[in-house]
Amino acid sequence: MSRSHRRCLVAALTIAVVPISAAQAQDRSVSSQGAASVKVKAPSDRKHEAPIRAAVEAAEHKALPRAIADARDKATELAQLAGLTLGPIVSISDAPTSIYGPFFGFYGTFEPDRFCGTIRTAVFKTNKAGKRVRVGSRSRHTCRVPATVTSTVTVTFAAQ
Repeated sequence: MSRSHRRCLVAALTIAVVPISAAQAQDRSVSSQGAASVKVKAPSDRKHEAPIRAAVEAAEHKALPRAIADARDKATELAQLAGLTLGPIVSISDAPTSIYGPFFGFYGTFEPDRFCGTIRTAVFKTNKAGKRVRVGSRSRHTCRVPATVTSTVTVTFAAQ
């Protein structure tokens, strides 16, 4: 582990190891965030909502325990640097994961958690002067399967 990496961990440790209350100075906790990404196994039927949703949910069920394990590994390292022993989980929260922020749909392109919908594309023709002119639009039904699913959790552990 590099010296700068240790400094970052110690800095994070000073923030993450906090007494639960001033009256209970012996009660301490270590909080850490874990994340895990899992590839979505493409369903055999990629043209309907239900099989895509089932594939995404299966990937989510794999990603969540991995994210919790990642948080535990980070918290264990922080606790060891502080000379503490990691205890049981005190609290856990699941953070929404969208590359566009928490107010955009999680994985669905068309709406939150909706993988199939209608796309409109412009139709162009070339006029007599050689310029492309939009003459209308065309609608078609399409489905999109997300490549990966990511779970992010924040876990707080008791520490001694």
